[in-house]
Amino acid sequence: MASVETFRPGAPGADAAEAAPRPIDLAAFQGSPEADRLTGLVAFALAAERQADAEPETVARLRQEADVALTEHAFRTLHNNVERLQQEAVREQLGHLPRPPGFLRLLAANLLALVLVAAAAGWLALHPQTLAGITGLLAG
Repeated sequence: MASVETFRPGAPGADAAEAAPRPIDLAAFQGSPEADRLTGLVAFALAAERQADAEPETVARLRQEADVALTEHAFRTLHNNVERLQQEAVREQLGHLPRPPGFLRLLAANLLALVLVAAAAGWLALHPQTLAGITGLLAG
């Protein structure tokens, strides 16, 4: 069955009942109508989290902390969006490029180049007068 306890002065539970946090007034954090509503709400949340009083200097300090936190969040969000847009632009540009040649195509191109050089060297070996003419032109 339920029982009722009365607190005696000096009892362990008496101080806890008196020290219970009183509710914080949201209007103290809203300030003037032209003030930023979001900053006031974040300052109120910070005060509720820390169980701070709604004194004017505390409110001003918490509004300043809220403004800093919101500014940092906005900068991070902007930075992340810019980075994401840059990555999308790079992917789009890479999508327009043709595929690079594969290993077999590069191997075939090198073999063809060797065959052409060998054919030119063989033709020059069979025509010594052309080789002499080219050598004379290069010598000056």
